[in-house]
Amino acid sequence: MGEIRESVLKQQLQKEMDEAKKLESRGKGKQAAVHYQNAANIYRRLAYIAPRDYAETFFSSASQYENLGNTLKTTTPYTRAESTEMIETMIISERPKIKWEEIGGLEEVKSTIKEAIVLPFINNKPDFVEAPKAILLYGPPGTGKTLLAKAATNTLEATFFEARTSTLLSKYFGESSKIISMLFSKAKEKQPSVIFMDEFDSIMVSRDRDLNESTRRVVGQLLQEIEGFASKVEDKIILIAATNKPWDLDDAMISRFQRKIYVPLPDQEARKAIIEIHIKGVTLEGITINSLSERTEGFSGRDIANLCREAVMTMIREKNPKLEELTSGQIEKYTMSYRPLKEKDFKKAFEKIRPSVEPDSIKKYSEWGKQMGM
Repeated sequence: MGEIRESVLKQQLQKEMDEAKKLESRGKGKQAAVHYQNAANIYRRLAYIAPRDYAETFFSSASQYENLGNTLKTTTPYTRAESTEMIETMIISERPKIKWEEIGGLEEVKSTIKEAIVLPFINNKPDFVEAPKAILLYGPPGTGKTLLAKAATNTLEATFFEARTSTLLSKYFGESSKIISMLFSKAKEKQPSVIFMDEFDSIMVSRDRDLNESTRRVVGQLLQEIEGFASKVEDKIILIAATNKPWDLDDAMISRFQRKIYVPLPDQEARKAIIEIHIKGVTLEGITINSLSERTEGFSGRDIANLCREAVMTMIREKNPKLEELTSGQIEKYTMSYRPLKEKDFKKAFEKIRPSVEPDSIKKYSEWGKQMGM
């Protein structure tokens, strides 16, 4: 009897989900909300009759679709004025101040990016020279992809749009594709422009996955926008996207990027350069930058920066033991004590800061690059 009941509920669930998705795809959010909430109720009924191991999953799905239903039922779309204001917040009025020399190592990567960003802005070039309009930076987290994009913008006299995922993925049904369309229209109006999209895989996930209709529309809209500006020679717009998970990207989107640049973990020379940047002004005693660079193999640039900060703070805590007890009046007059950084400072730092990138994942980037013919 229990199996029959479960089978009937799952059939009802499928009907509710199919109807909800159909209505959502047609822009009928409030009608879709009713069916999503019906689905949530069925998930709860399944949870009560399911084994304990599966009940939690059913309850979680019930909560997810109930929230989606409430969102579609109660929210209203942005006005055009609100959407325009949102796009304006993406414009960084002051160009990023990051310079190439402030990014340790990655000389080959920096050279490749410099070449790629300069070509589209050169007017007098032969017709057979193809300038890339879309550049994908991929690699492990913490390797400097965002810094590279900002340094690239600093090189150009261009309007810089930092298109955050949280802003592009609107909580209002159907609004994300409109926001993306307005973003590229604004970039065209303000050209020369650079659009930077970080965590690109969270927006451009593969359409082979089980996506809802609104997410599919976002993917489609972005594909359309990139195709549009990339095919117009006269438009001076560059899209720089960064991802830690290139294998999760939609295949059609990957093909839109004329340049795909791997940003690897730093080699020893790069690690030395990164350490020098982050301990600038500090004296070392009984330890060398060279020895630290050897010990940080497998560390990302961000890991090394965190390691150096932790070593500095270890020294500062020792020399200023009651720092946290200073009152607001004492802070202004306080002179901080310090000394050279020693082995013991880095020993404690190494205990707290470990490599954040798994060795196996590095192989995955290499295999993906070969698969893409790079």
